[in-house]
Amino acid sequence: MAATNKIVPENVKFEEAMAKLEELSGKLSAGDVPLDEAIAFYEEGLAWYQACKTILDDANRRILVIEEGREEERK
Repeated sequence: MAATNKIVPENVKFEEAMAKLEELSGKLSAGDVPLDEAIAFYEEGLAWYQACKTILDDANRRILVIEEGREEERK
């Protein structure tokens, strides 16, 4: 997965990205963060969300290719 921002490192694993997203969500859910910090957490969370989405989209494409290959073998 190629990161397209400065927050998410190159080749981050899905599990790492998801853990970071959950961590940020927990901080925001606590409700005791100053507004400026909450906005920064939200912005960072969007970057981690996009990383997770990109990884899952790539995995889905790979699965579709595998399934298409299996369909061709059955013919």
